[in-house]
Amino acid sequence: MASARLLLQELFDDTSSDDSSDESDDEFQSILTLLAGSYDRPRVENYVQGVVPLYSLDTFKTFFRMSRKTFEELLQIMTTCPGVQMRNPSAGRPQIPIETDLLMHLWYMGSQECVRSMADRFDVSESTFVVHNRAMLDVLVNHVMPKIIRWPDHTEYDTVAEAFARKKGFPGVIGALDGTHIRIKAPHDHETDYINRKRYHSIILQAVCCEDMRYTDVYTGWPGRVHDARVLRNSPLWETGPRLCRQHLVLADGAYPCRRWLLTPFRDNGNLNRLQTKFNKCLSGTRVTIENSFGILKGRFRRLQFVDMADINYICKAIMSACVLHNICAIGGDELAEVFEDDVPPADNRNPNLQENDAEGPLRRMQLMHHLANVWTIYFFHKML
Repeated sequence: MASARLLLQELFDDTSSDDSSDESDDEFQSILTLLAGSYDRPRVENYVQGVVPLYSLDTFKTFFRMSRKTFEELLQIMTTCPGVQMRNPSAGRPQIPIETDLLMHLWYMGSQECVRSMADRFDVSESTFVVHNRAMLDVLVNHVMPKIIRWPDHTEYDTVAEAFARKKGFPGVIGALDGTHIRIKAPHDHETDYINRKRYHSIILQAVCCEDMRYTDVYTGWPGRVHDARVLRNSPLWETGPRLCRQHLVLADGAYPCRRWLLTPFRDNGNLNRLQTKFNKCLSGTRVTIENSFGILKGRFRRLQFVDMADINYICKAIMSACVLHNICAIGGDELAEVFEDDVPPADNRNPNLQENDAEGPLRRMQLMHHLANVWTIYFFHKML
């Protein structure tokens, strides 16, 4: 700093004239102040009250990743949750309104902007932004998620199965299961455990979705190095799946074991027959819904493309929060035409978990293959008439 001061002083001494010395001194002191960092960083004033209401519907949706209508519905949900009610402080700075808290959180989830920039936009300190953002994560995960992310009621099973069947004719399906990697910065602890097969740090999100891409089950927290099948075996769904599905099915890819309630494709060793190949294509065409949902999730809530947090617990809450917001938009038919083309590590099928297949899974798969073969034959026969 001292050398920079001397250099600037020489520069101003050489370029200043006697009649402008006062002005040069002022400029010199201004630059020194900037170098020292002892200045008040300008912030955006009155952004929520004065600027946001002027946004068009499209601009609001671009910035906050949902329509005004969906935002108002979400705000109503949030106001009923414990921990977000406004208090009436007797002294000090007025409390930040719930609406502002929610707008800050949506901006955070929908962008890759740094905290400093977002804090300036909403006219709060960086520490205040972080504290309030974490409070929103707590509320969304602890209070809103149980209402928004839920398994279909048994009275809804037939409706969901019919919607899946309209895709490729696959019967009895009430969900599609898969995992996706959420890129994170290198954690402080057990850093190598989080490096996946694509050589970047990640946390795995496991999810089941309906045909409309609403999530009915989400589970996250395992490091990117872990195999999808192991994540499933350690998730609550492994135990509750048979009871939840009853006689219906969840579809998954070849990284998972084949069970009575969880159907996977025939393993392709290069010797599949025609019916097995067609069955696999039919299953894949039905199951692709879950992959599409991940692209929409990361395209809408761009924070999931790289979560720059140090606290693994709050990284998981950010992932879950995005799933909650995704469902709220899906329920309201609030679409956003931005899809993230994910660089997902391919499923590792080199060591299939055959020991985890139960006796009923492969048998049910074979029965379904023959059922679909009859359907295809009838369809072909009628088409030829």
